[in-house]
Amino acid sequence: MQGMPRLSMQAVVLRMIGSLAVWKALFVASEAGVLKAFARIGWILFLLLVGGLIHAQDLAGLLPIGEAYKLSADTGTPGVIKLHWTIAPDYYLYRGQMQFTGGEGVTLGTAQLPDGKKYHDEYLGDVETYHNSIDASIPYTLAQGTQRIRLAVRYQGCHEVDPKICYPPHVEDLDLPLPGGATVPATQGSTAPGEGSNPADAGLLLSLLLAFAGGLVLNLMPCVLPVLSIKAIGLLESGESIQRARRHALAYTAGVLCSFAAIGFAVVASRSAGHALGWGAQLQQPLVVGVLACVMVAIGLSMSGVAQFGASFGNLGQGLASRPGWAGDFFTGVLAVAVASPCVAPFMGTALAYAFLAPTPAALLVFLALGLGLALPFLLIGFVPALGRLLPRPGAWMETLKQVLAFPMYLTAVWLVWVLAHQRGADAVGLVLVAVVLLAMTLWWVERSRHRGAWAKLLACVLAVFTVLPLYGLCRLQPMSAVATQEAGAVPFSPQKLAELRHSGTLVFVDMTADWCITCKANEHAVLDTATFHDLLQRTGTVYMKGDWTNVDPTITAFLQEYHSPGVPLYVVFAKGSRTGKVLPSVLTLPLMRTALETTSTQAAQ
Repeated sequence: MQGMPRLSMQAVVLRMIGSLAVWKALFVASEAGVLKAFARIGWILFLLLVGGLIHAQDLAGLLPIGEAYKLSADTGTPGVIKLHWTIAPDYYLYRGQMQFTGGEGVTLGTAQLPDGKKYHDEYLGDVETYHNSIDASIPYTLAQGTQRIRLAVRYQGCHEVDPKICYPPHVEDLDLPLPGGATVPATQGSTAPGEGSNPADAGLLLSLLLAFAGGLVLNLMPCVLPVLSIKAIGLLESGESIQRARRHALAYTAGVLCSFAAIGFAVVASRSAGHALGWGAQLQQPLVVGVLACVMVAIGLSMSGVAQFGASFGNLGQGLASRPGWAGDFFTGVLAVAVASPCVAPFMGTALAYAFLAPTPAALLVFLALGLGLALPFLLIGFVPALGRLLPRPGAWMETLKQVLAFPMYLTAVWLVWVLAHQRGADAVGLVLVAVVLLAMTLWWVERSRHRGAWAKLLACVLAVFTVLPLYGLCRLQPMSAVATQEAGAVPFSPQKLAELRHSGTLVFVDMTADWCITCKANEHAVLDTATFHDLLQRTGTVYMKGDWTNVDPTITAFLQEYHSPGVPLYVVFAKGSRTGKVLPSVLTLPLMRTALETTSTQAAQ
């Protein structure tokens, strides 16, 4: 992505080494014992947190965007708007990111910009940047009866020394007098995409609190509940022992935190390479969706009694831990994070948007806070005996419950196959179903040949290879063309169509969604696909525009970045004549939509 901070290869390697240190601590458990391994993990995470807090203090030294780039405008010369930026030391602006849009009755000519410092960027190609100050002029003509000169100025800049961070694209709405007026500080009318909801302005502490709260609420989201059923079984089984309950809780928490730390490193590495990585974007890859579907089926078969992963881990236990059981809890935490990515819980949006733009230490802190919130309920149960005593007593009934809880796993696999059908069509469904059948055959044979010779293990490996081959075929299929849901009365999203509607003074509601986004589907079922909502659209004269991010789409990705959204869902209302849209919460209700559209429509009519 243009303008994002870039790290040196040495810095990326050092950060990856830090991540690998956590995994190393896990696998030395066979010699040091489980509790010592967790102590090492805790110490590493503590150092990461402390180091992050120290380096995140640099963020406080960054200037607000209006102070880093002070913009003023002069309309004293008829037919020309003169713009002047005063750029603070150690900051710069990209010439290629400057855009100018005239308001109603204002027609702009070609902007006259000075030459900037030219150089070849490793990621962005040939660029020009401005330092210290810029003077620009824009010719214009006015329609008859125009009383004010209105225009929107869009620009983007970066801080070029540590902490090296780029601001998101910024828009300033200028409302200027006709020729003869004085120079006007543009900050009087400055805005940013999302009505000033720039996540770079959010403080680190606030983002950490929001991330923690979002992780806590994530436990209640439907995409995480199937995996939590596995954890519930583990906690019930350890109900007679406080030590075992604590070990379960620590292992699960370690899995969650390591997974979120890995996501954080992936985000840093991605943006250092000039790419954008959104929350849940891994599910745009059919191979990831297919593998997750197989994993869910495998877990369901285990809970149904067809395969016993516990025994397999027991055979490998000396290579992982001196006490059995913790590895399953650790990877349950990993799986919980994997399936949580389609969901955006309340409070998460602002925190994630901050993390995707913040310096590396602050970003990692946000991801760890999110993981801590997700793991907190099980930490409390494991370390507060009074809460643990509220759990039912272990008994033979638990085996029946385990088998019943296998069915949410199968349903999750069905949902993932449905997502795959929308991404790659019927061929993808056939391939993943073949992989599931071969996986079941492999697990069946592993159980049947557990005490047989080497030839049986070799056959199991052959079956496992055949299971992988159909999944590889998913990578070779072409994406399905994005089709808007016409039965919902939606217009396919395109920047050109949106600009056309806004220019004509139409109220527009933009819905950015994806088939793998559980929160999106819940909002559609509860609000967006209802007759009440469509009556509201008709009554307020609102056009419903829908963008599908199920597959990779650079146009939609750019729109998400413009409004500082880490992923979908994103809902934006564009009022008549407004330069920027108003971002709505990620969880919709009919009263909220009624207020948003009716209020916007009324204000535009006045």
